[in-house]
Amino acid sequence: MNRRSFTSALISVGLVSTGIAATGCSLVPDPNAQPGTDAAEQVAMTSEITVYRSPTCGCCGLWIEHMEAAGFTVKDNLTEDMTAIKEQYGVPANLASCHTTIVDGYVVEGHIPAEDVQRLLAEKPDVAGIAVPGMPIGSPGMEAGDYVEPYTVFSFTESGETAAFAKHS
Repeated sequence: MNRRSFTSALISVGLVSTGIAATGCSLVPDPNAQPGTDAAEQVAMTSEITVYRSPTCGCCGLWIEHMEAAGFTVKDNLTEDMTAIKEQYGVPANLASCHTTIVDGYVVEGHIPAEDVQRLLAEKPDVAGIAVPGMPIGSPGMEAGDYVEPYTVFSFTESGETAAFAKHS
């Protein structure tokens, strides 16, 4: 190997080493790391959600695509009687939206971001479910360019108590 080739090889090794250090990578595996995915993504990958929605609602289909992109398996149920579904699962009237989802015993009402559903399933709080009332612009399935109407995801209990679960803007 001539001097120029040797210098080029040293520079290449230096650049690779610098890149590893700059990105926080290590040649020694982290014993606490989850293989290939984080805990929230693992929750999604092992969770099937059952969505009840009107066959004429396009935004519900977009929300389903959002959830599938996050790793959830979706069972899509079309129904004309969403009022009966909401009553069956105890969705408070003041928290109602266009579609109702059941996952791991929880009710997920409306256009809730996948990250909030993943958090619900990971933390397993003592609530009946979470909900986004109405159809806030900018929530998953209700996108309108870069505009996001501030909205709150509420948790609710079987007795109807509510609390803020997450805020988005």
